[in-house]
Amino acid sequence: MSIPIVDPPGKAYTVTIEKLTHGGAGLAHIDGIPVFVPDSIPGQQVEIVITKNKESYREAKVTKVLRKAKDEIMPRCSHFHDCGGCVWQNLPYDKQINYKEDIVRETLEHLTPVEEDVRKSLPGRVLKIIPSPQLYHYRNKLEMSFGYQAMRTEDVNGRRIYFDENPTIGFHQPGQWSTVLPITECHLYDEQIGVLLAAVRRFMEETRLPVFNPKTQKGLLRTLLLRRGIQTGEQMICFIVHARKKELEPLFQHFMRHFGGRSHLASLLIVEHLGVNDKPENPKIHTLIGKPTISERLFDLQFEISPFSFFQTNTLGAEKLYRAIADAADLSLRDTVLDAYCGMGTIGQYLARFCQRVVGIESHPSAIEDALKSAGKNKISNISFYKGRTEQILKDQLKAGSKYQFDVIVLDPPRAGLHPKALEAVIEHAPKKIVYVSCNTATLARDLGGFLKNGYELRTVQPVDLFPHTAHIESVSLLQKK
Repeated sequence: MSIPIVDPPGKAYTVTIEKLTHGGAGLAHIDGIPVFVPDSIPGQQVEIVITKNKESYREAKVTKVLRKAKDEIMPRCSHFHDCGGCVWQNLPYDKQINYKEDIVRETLEHLTPVEEDVRKSLPGRVLKIIPSPQLYHYRNKLEMSFGYQAMRTEDVNGRRIYFDENPTIGFHQPGQWSTVLPITECHLYDEQIGVLLAAVRRFMEETRLPVFNPKTQKGLLRTLLLRRGIQTGEQMICFIVHARKKELEPLFQHFMRHFGGRSHLASLLIVEHLGVNDKPENPKIHTLIGKPTISERLFDLQFEISPFSFFQTNTLGAEKLYRAIADAADLSLRDTVLDAYCGMGTIGQYLARFCQRVVGIESHPSAIEDALKSAGKNKISNISFYKGRTEQILKDQLKAGSKYQFDVIVLDPPRAGLHPKALEAVIEHAPKKIVYVSCNTATLARDLGGFLKNGYELRTVQPVDLFPHTAHIESVSLLQKK
């Protein structure tokens, strides 16, 4: 049942933002009802309009900032109010990480599905947050969309005609997926990636190759992926295009002429993508320069990163995260470790030095290929990998009581958290310790409930900030069998 609307639509309210919540929105109250207000920070007095009415809360948007917060600072980026990426760039960094730490505590206390007395004890398990080593220019990867800054339509003889205006490259603003906001600066990605982006802009201006229109499904240039090895200096430029190889081959000379000979460019790739979604499901990759990967180091380990493989975007922060995982696991050389949702095996390869054996599970085929290559290059002989979904592998090939007795299970699931059958399978294996690496505190709280009800206790939760100026929070939780 929705909250009845008694005011005329569009009526403005004046509220003061009290604190920040999971997801980054500010919190205020109207007549005792919680109101979540994106693009606001604590201490601001804002004029808002309700956008959604739910049974127990409302959502609103800011129409005007009436009074700034005491802690508010000037954001560095000229796109701050339009882009939607750095929602907290107007907060000092020490305030950002304090709020993130508080959000972890409050989310666990309010959302973990266990008895109230247990829930109330969980905030006390949260440790002081580990800050990011870099506050700006920490991202080793940039994804942008080619598109049009504006798009208008006209109906002609019963047909809708699209008129594209100002081809550009940038980000889609929230809720506006047909147009692209041109981005001329960003203080999150590595500065050398900014140099690559400037080269791509010159390439667009000189070649005038058509950009993709999602409405008509016409045009060539769809998305751009740039990567840089922070520790190695190697760079990748990857164009995702709406064309087949026979149409692309005559165009390869344009790409080679503009990007050939660039120092540190280890990989220039063209990827065919004719599907409807932004991300290609079965990409056909053409390597024009160098190799289909770039190299990067974590600690003393080297990894080959292909364009669509998951690799932590904050390289120096990832080392802080992995040390927190190793501290939580506290391994002995007798332990057998499961690294579930292992991606390209970075966590497992780091932990392999501390234990007897590591077994990784990953569903994405190219990530498994990357994991096998890097394990060979790093001369790690005590690690192996299984390809498939965690819940299936743990029920079939690695069934409890069969091939391995796992002393420690490391879980690093996507934002959606654990599949219920994966959670069941982990409990069946009954490891002494579970180390849960989370990028979404809400699904962490949900999954913790399952473990706490089945013989585990939460010992510590270590927040780690890998994404300054955004609302994203990583954490490492240690669960121990009672």
